[in-house]
Amino acid sequence: MEFLLYLYGGFNSIIMLNKIRKKILGDYLIITVLFAFAVIIVPIQHYFITSYNNFTIFQHSSFHFFQKVNLYLEYPKEYYDVFLYNPTFSILFAPIAYLPTFLGMFIWVILIGVGYYFAVRLLPLDKKSNLFILYFTFFELITSVQNLQTNSLIAATILFTFIFLERKSTFKSSLFVNLGFFIKGYGAVSGSFYLLKTPRLKSLFHLLMWFLVLICLPLLFYTPDQFIVLYKQWFLTISNDHDNNIGLSVMGIMSKAFNYYGPVYYTQLFGVFMLLATMIFIAVKKSYEEVKFMFLAYIMIWVVIFNQAAESSTYIIASTGVAIWYVNSKKTILDKVLVITTFILTVISPSDLFPAIIKRNFVDPYKLKVLGPMLIFIKIQVYLVYTYVKSGHNSPALQSS
Repeated sequence: MEFLLYLYGGFNSIIMLNKIRKKILGDYLIITVLFAFAVIIVPIQHYFITSYNNFTIFQHSSFHFFQKVNLYLEYPKEYYDVFLYNPTFSILFAPIAYLPTFLGMFIWVILIGVGYYFAVRLLPLDKKSNLFILYFTFFELITSVQNLQTNSLIAATILFTFIFLERKSTFKSSLFVNLGFFIKGYGAVSGSFYLLKTPRLKSLFHLLMWFLVLICLPLLFYTPDQFIVLYKQWFLTISNDHDNNIGLSVMGIMSKAFNYYGPVYYTQLFGVFMLLATMIFIAVKKSYEEVKFMFLAYIMIWVVIFNQAAESSTYIIASTGVAIWYVNSKKTILDKVLVITTFILTVISPSDLFPAIIKRNFVDPYKLKVLGPMLIFIKIQVYLVYTYVKSGHNSPALQSS
């Protein structure tokens, strides 16, 4: 009798703990605390170990801009590596650059971390789906934020473009398309939503307006001749960088798996062809509204895996795409295997939680961080081009209202 009572009590405890777990993980409180903790700890950690080279690059790009010296030369006495961003970024970063370093770094981390957090929260999916995306990408966000890079900001601009376009606010949406471009050129990929959603003259006007505003910002400080020279220096730098990199990309994994070291633009042109063909298919079938979340996931993975300069921290963008795909998938056994593979090899592998010996001998040499997103990209590609025309079902994670 006592054994039965003990068993009954244990069973009730398990049920209660499971309810508590669902309550905690089903609410934004825990993930919000985790994000806040990361935002506070990262700048303190970097400042006191004096490891903030990327922030220094951004900071000095603003200094160099206003000093009217070449932004794109090496400045080994100030930082290592070179500045690769659009000249307008140097102006946008100036309010942070001229603050005391620690305060500027703290505000920068808030911007790149909290901006991403709210972009995911505002996605028009159900609460469970948004929470999954935040938890799934958290370690990837830490990787990006610890590098003090702009990648989580680019992910946010893509999401905000999508969100405000869904809200029919093209004024705000087109701002984020252009911010994405003027931070990092490939951020403009979110403009593809405009081509598939019913295009309107007002939308195109807003896109052009924000483009002209942002591209002309340097003209407030430079003469037209200096402006032309500035952009020539930028184009030369990014073209040289394009020729020298294969990074964590499809090209990188091909070089390891098939010993292929051909020009990267061959593979990139194939990627562009697939994107354009997919967009044409969706436009002809007028199926954007039905597949928009899958296309959002597709774009966020595509822009990373075909990027020859993709780094580990860039995968906050692709991982977000993977999470958006999964919450809108049928969650078959294959889907679960792919998302778990991505979580292990892509999200967790850069962290201390992952066995160093496996990372050093397998994940890094064979660029396995790319594998999960690449396979999922192929699966979405098949879905968008073939499967959807047969099934015609709505995404399960969409809100009914």
